[in-house]
Amino acid sequence: MTGHESESQQLSDEELSLANYQRRAPHTAINILRMSQVNAAAGPKSIVDLVLDDGTTQKASGITLYARNTLRMVQNGKESLQAALNEEIAAQN
Repeated sequence: MTGHESESQQLSDEELSLANYQRRAPHTAINILRMSQVNAAAGPKSIVDLVLDDGTTQKASGITLYARNTLRMVQNGKESLQAALNEEIAAQN
């Protein structure tokens, strides 16, 4: 999936919760994407089979990107992520 499956599977629930910082912003954001980015996001490589705990398989998109970003956030640590968010919030005031 991301090339980091063994590392991803060893993350604690607390570390996995850092993924929430992917979508935190003190203001509304609009992403302007190149067509190549849209095609990559909608292409066959972006959709993976996700096996759930009950054994069923679901198609999922964005997993590769979110998994890679979560690993980066774990490396940064909660304190660093929260400090960056606080700086963004302060800049809005």
